[in-house]
Amino acid sequence: MIARIQQALLGAQLLISALLAGWFMHRLTLPPAAAVPLALIIPFMVQSGLIAAECLIAWWIRDEPGPAPSSAGDWIQAWWKESLCAWRTFNFAQPLLGHLPVVRAGIASDPGAVPVLLVHGFFCNRALWRPMARALAARGHAVDAIDLEPAFGSIDAYTGKIDAAVAALRDRTGAARVALVCHSMGGLAARAWLRTGTGAQVCKVITLGTPHRGTVLAALGHGRNVRQMRWDSQWLQQLALDEVAQGPQHTPDYLVIRTWQDNIVAPQSTQTLPRATIRSFRGLGHVGLVYDLAVRDTVLLALQLPESAFRPQK
Repeated sequence: MIARIQQALLGAQLLISALLAGWFMHRLTLPPAAAVPLALIIPFMVQSGLIAAECLIAWWIRDEPGPAPSSAGDWIQAWWKESLCAWRTFNFAQPLLGHLPVVRAGIASDPGAVPVLLVHGFFCNRALWRPMARALAARGHAVDAIDLEPAFGSIDAYTGKIDAAVAALRDRTGAARVALVCHSMGGLAARAWLRTGTGAQVCKVITLGTPHRGTVLAALGHGRNVRQMRWDSQWLQQLALDEVAQGPQHTPDYLVIRTWQDNIVAPQSTQTLPRATIRSFRGLGHVGLVYDLAVRDTVLLALQLPESAFRPQK
């Protein structure tokens, strides 16, 4: 469903861009060869402008601690990279490749490598993970990815999909436990599923840009899941209380990866979990976390480490 919505949005975007390009060409008497570049540049500029507005809001409410706060250059770099990543994700990969598997069928996996389930975030689909999935498969991990639908439903409604996907991945590989790698809202969906008592099936959870405490920018969004992701929402508070009641012995180890220039999840420094290992990056936006090579290497290394090394040191 998300792919179809994004296909419709892409079609409308291209139509409006073509009309605007034609108007500019007529007003400025540009040659016909300028039509295609204009039709592509206009939507990119609009999308980049929206991301710039998100960055300004995220910068305004930032709360980065430490003696070396981020510079203006870090935010400019994050904005530019995020503009490219968002264009790639929402104008190509997700609307056009969402129906395809994230890795080719028949790729052999290493029995010693933990199977990995990839869980995307809000208004995304499995195509977001294609580069990450290829890197994981190259290291011998059996990989699968799911689509969280309905797009604007409750986060709790996604737990059944995660449960079925984990069961299918375990059956396919014969592994007792799998790892979850999650982006944004996907990390909250994983936590919601784990509070149902399924922690024994999971050895590690890695979250990228997940709003563990919520985000102020969710006030600008639409949908029940967006309301659940508002800053310190009642749903998030109850999720945290349920995890405390469940106890650490029933909770897998977490690696929380965040960026100080997250243009969607802000404030940034509070996006942590008790007992989690934290890795922070600079110069990256929200979607950019999925594509960045240094983040990818961090994920690959974490999956190779034993669980004792994965836990934060006291």
